[in-house]
Amino acid sequence: METITSSYNLFVDSSRSHTTASTGDDFQINLQDAGVHAGDGEFIRLNLENFSMAKNFSDVNTNNSHIRVRGNSDSSFWTTSATGNPSYVDVRLTHRNNKSVYDLASDFSSKIILALNSLQTLGTVSLKANTTSPTSATANTDNIIQFTVSYTGTQLTSNAEVYIQLFAEESDSYELLGGDRINGASVLDSTQKSITSSVNTAAKEITFTCLYPAQRSTTPFIYLRAPGVLNTNIETKGLKNHSDDHKSDTAHSDILGRVVVESSEWIQYTAQTGREFFLDIHQKSLNFLRLKLTDSHNRPIARNTVSKTATGSGTQQSTLGNLNFSAVIRFDIVKRRTVQHLETEHYVPSVPPRFSTGVVTHLRNGEDTFGKSPGY
Repeated sequence: METITSSYNLFVDSSRSHTTASTGDDFQINLQDAGVHAGDGEFIRLNLENFSMAKNFSDVNTNNSHIRVRGNSDSSFWTTSATGNPSYVDVRLTHRNNKSVYDLASDFSSKIILALNSLQTLGTVSLKANTTSPTSATANTDNIIQFTVSYTGTQLTSNAEVYIQLFAEESDSYELLGGDRINGASVLDSTQKSITSSVNTAAKEITFTCLYPAQRSTTPFIYLRAPGVLNTNIETKGLKNHSDDHKSDTAHSDILGRVVVESSEWIQYTAQTGREFFLDIHQKSLNFLRLKLTDSHNRPIARNTVSKTATGSGTQQSTLGNLNFSAVIRFDIVKRRTVQHLETEHYVPSVPPRFSTGVVTHLRNGEDTFGKSPGY
């Protein structure tokens, strides 16, 4: 049985902090003056009551835009790198919000053409007219991206000579575009394909077809974490580290809550019962709290671990810019009753002692006094 003995509301605005290590999405709070302490038989519980932030990062970003275009080592026309591996070109999708999958497909095809032209072996590469699917932003479609490019230079001889590779360690582009992920970004000479490529040698054309329906975003949730706080929550390994080999299914979690990204302008959450998202803390005193925002793979939002900017030409979005959040966190001091502690009250007689006349307080050495006068 649990009883809340006291509660505190912590109102957070991460836009400013006197701690130099704090950023707008990795905020550090000194709680020494707040007096958040638990007594004997008590523990501290953190509850996420409210969260709000502006969606000032793009759907296509550093965490889901990486694409590698390469050729097979058996292809005579592909040049090789200094290490002897087949040439490849890394390109990134445009970091923006696409209105439809058609817009995503158009950007994807333009980047592939850019990569093939940079290899300087196919002559001039261009998009074949009326081959992009989905055909328009309003067309009925299965959202599977397909397009055909034409080339004027050296003629390809087989389908095995052009590769589009989407590495899971590099980004979530395989989710965005609808392809198979490849694990192990360090394998430069990998011959795995993430999407299919079909060569028409007579027409000098290459048709690229994704395997699954595409999606405009790969960030359905923002995760609010409290690193360094010992607690009882658990999470699956994919949420802890996207490159983990998953030798076990779960790990201890520092996730305080998650918020749905359902608006193009604001990301907001308000608790309905007060127990949707919480952390039960093992320690008796909480003097320091760190609140960090991540995506579903425990990465900074829309960027790598070094960059301080998710979207835009500036370099300080999370420190001097508008990448920040506000929240309300409730601290409950909870008393838990257990069988190890006697919590019943001492016996209190119902009759006052002064009215307790005639009560025998002791016997005379165990002697039977039945039927004898009191003075015997």
